[in-house]
Amino acid sequence: MRVGFFTYGMDRSLSGIGRYAVELTRALRRLEPGLEVVLLNPYPRSELGWYREFETYPLPILARVPLAATLGSLVLHQAARRLDLDVLHDPCGIAPFLVPSPGYRRVVTVHDAVPLATPDLQPLATRLVFRTLVPWTRFSADAVLTVSHHAAADLERLAGIPRAKLHVTYNGVNPPPPMGEAEVRGVLERLGVEPPYFLYVGNLVARKNLPRLVQAFRLLRQEIPEARLVIVGARQWKSHEVFQHDLTNVLVPGYVSDDDLHALYYGARALAFPSLYEGFGIPAVEAMAHGTPVLTSNLSSLPEVVGDAALLVDPASAESIRDGLRTLWHDAALREELRRKGLERAKIFTWEQTARATLEVYRRLTG
Repeated sequence: MRVGFFTYGMDRSLSGIGRYAVELTRALRRLEPGLEVVLLNPYPRSELGWYREFETYPLPILARVPLAATLGSLVLHQAARRLDLDVLHDPCGIAPFLVPSPGYRRVVTVHDAVPLATPDLQPLATRLVFRTLVPWTRFSADAVLTVSHHAAADLERLAGIPRAKLHVTYNGVNPPPPMGEAEVRGVLERLGVEPPYFLYVGNLVARKNLPRLVQAFRLLRQEIPEARLVIVGARQWKSHEVFQHDLTNVLVPGYVSDDDLHALYYGARALAFPSLYEGFGIPAVEAMAHGTPVLTSNLSSLPEVVGDAALLVDPASAESIRDGLRTLWHDAALREELRRKGLERAKIFTWEQTARATLEVYRRLTG
């Protein structure tokens, strides 16, 4: 079987969707060595090492969203025919499938329904893609993958995608490498991070609820002046709103390497992740895999993903977030309970399991 992946958005530091595409393709190859994976690459000059691991096919004309949305259907169709693909998979949720596709099957991963459920939390271009191309997948795609049952329900309700066409394939996380206390301490000192601290991980975007997290942290510091918060992630749409608040005892190192991120997880008192909407919430599972207690939202997919292994708060209330942070700061027994439960919960979410569920969809379509 030959499967082509449209790899839009992988010309820069990888976020959740990019990591999904990288880890899924690698896991598919490990699971099914005879599977042929071709990366349809809009960025032939990309320095991302992943592109050297697989057969690639350059498509520089599709390097921008408007072109990917308008020309993508015809260009990808031609590439799929030329490459003799059995399956064309868009893992990025753009879903540029408009023309018929005789001879191969089309799969798209739509990671969440944020632009439909909370349109004020996304930029205009993303909203337009979701309002047009994503609902059209009920006609144009042979299968729509998504990463939680909550996301599937929202896509059925808001985009009109039939439940029979939706397939839940949870994200995975890689087991973190062990790190000794001295190694962790060395990374933290280099980054200028002084424990104890709360950690946020994720892009700096509106739906992540960072302004309210900072507000809650400011309330916490009225009671616990020594508390610290570290915010890790790339600046994106409306990230400037974070910096309009008092950032005393808040460190924002930006995007960090994987090795540095492991150390930050290991060294944190807890992950603070009160997002307003997540299709899955990879940072919550990453934190659990590191044995880091998790505070997260009681909305969207997050309760489904974390189960009873996290402290849930109301993300719309700075006071609720503050109360949760205070509890985790003082209650060592609760932190230990969440650490233990989180380590067990994280074992459910592996990239092998993601690949196995994805491969089952491919086989069903092509069999």
